[in-house]
Amino acid sequence: MSSPSSDMAPSTGARALRDALELLSSMRFAISLLTVICIASVIGTVVKQNEPFTNYVNQFGPFWAEVFGHVGLYKVYSAWWFLLILAFLVTSTSLCIARNTPKILAELRSYKEQIREQALKSFHHRAEGQLAASPESTLAHVNGLLAAQGWQARAQVRSNGTMVAARRGMANKIGYLAAHSAIVLICLGGLLDGDLVVRAQMLAL
Repeated sequence: MSSPSSDMAPSTGARALRDALELLSSMRFAISLLTVICIASVIGTVVKQNEPFTNYVNQFGPFWAEVFGHVGLYKVYSAWWFLLILAFLVTSTSLCIARNTPKILAELRSYKEQIREQALKSFHHRAEGQLAASPESTLAHVNGLLAAQGWQARAQVRSNGTMVAARRGMANKIGYLAAHSAIVLICLGGLLDGDLVVRAQMLAL
């Protein structure tokens, strides 16, 4: 017979792991990391990097030159905290891509023409009307209007009529994946350019 504490431990650990993954893959977390990286990049642009320490002493004074040196402002792009933020951003963006890619691919393949008529009637924004034209001419007219406005339409013939499903803006979904993949690629380049490989080899020795 197991104790209550032993039963609760796995569920608590699984919940903590799920919450951590949810935080890492959230848009707010990624934007926060990207903001910090932008601020650090501004500092790295304003403050000259890899200069002799005497130059920083002349510019900031002995005290602040020492403080800024410990923080790593003279080697921002290779500082441990900057590389750590980049690594977290790569992880966060990759998790975001992995979580949303199946949904986007499913939306690219689906027109949602299988939706039921009763479900359409439950929508808040809806309208009903009657047309005197034949179903064939009405369908051709509707398809022409949708195509003229940039919609992709697909019709499904049913026993009680024809269901026309249309979609637009699928390129935005592809742009979402492309933009996030570009962020991952840029951050990986920053990690490789920040002496990360050299430090890993030194730790392995």
